[in-house]
Amino acid sequence: MVSTFLVFILSYLYHGLGITLGYHRLLSHRSFKVPRWLEYLIVSGGYLSFEGSPIFWVGTHRLHHKYSDKPGDPHSPQDGWWHSFIGWMYSPLVDYDAAESMRLCPDLYRDPLYRFLHCNHSRWHAMLCFSFCLLFRAVILIVLGPAALVANLLGASMPFLGALMVNSFGHMSSLGYQNFRTGENSRNIWWVAMLSLGEGWHNNHHALPSSARHGMLTREPDLTWWILKALEATGLASDVRQPERKRLEEMMSVGHTGRNSVSFDEAEGSSGNLVSRGDR
Repeated sequence: MVSTFLVFILSYLYHGLGITLGYHRLLSHRSFKVPRWLEYLIVSGGYLSFEGSPIFWVGTHRLHHKYSDKPGDPHSPQDGWWHSFIGWMYSPLVDYDAAESMRLCPDLYRDPLYRFLHCNHSRWHAMLCFSFCLLFRAVILIVLGPAALVANLLGASMPFLGALMVNSFGHMSSLGYQNFRTGENSRNIWWVAMLSLGEGWHNNHHALPSSARHGMLTREPDLTWWILKALEATGLASDVRQPERKRLEEMMSVGHTGRNSVSFDEAEGSSGNLVSRGDR
């Protein structure tokens, strides 16, 4: 029982960080740097949780930031909750050809591994990813047994579900709250953040997309950020970008309505229009 639970926890972290730390904060936003071998190791966790081609994922995400909650956003709830949750995956808008992939992700397209995993077409890259995921689970089944396989599938499914919830619930104006005025509907939702290792502080992220840190306040725990700080402390991560404490405090004071209850952790470099909790 203990060993099966350990497989679940390790799978949750491996696959979850593959999505949050690898696909999102590293590949999509380049908010820190790691050695190439470590980049591939982290990203493999996302790939083996059925996330598909890194180029496809990053291209979709960059489109989302460019057109957030406007025409052209691949997965906005403006087009219906089901579309934002999972229906967008079947939209022609995200069926990239090679030229579009190069335009959206020139940095990733220069990498031969990511180019190979992309296959220049979403249908083929999805089939390739599914094949690698099946092979990975077959190895787990043979080496560790059926209980470990179930534990891994559960551990992988939770951050996968968390990513879908960020896309959908994270842009519903009836939920959560905003720290920043961003001109779109991104929200901070604590229970989404807990499931997705810190990705649920989505309004913070849209206000400061190049920041590796998403939980800006002490009441906004961000496990992905804490793990990245540990990597930085060991020298494995560098050029880690985060918002400056003084600048955030200045932005919070603009339009503040008297609820002086915000506390910040130490930080460094950003911009945006922060609104106080009393101004929501």
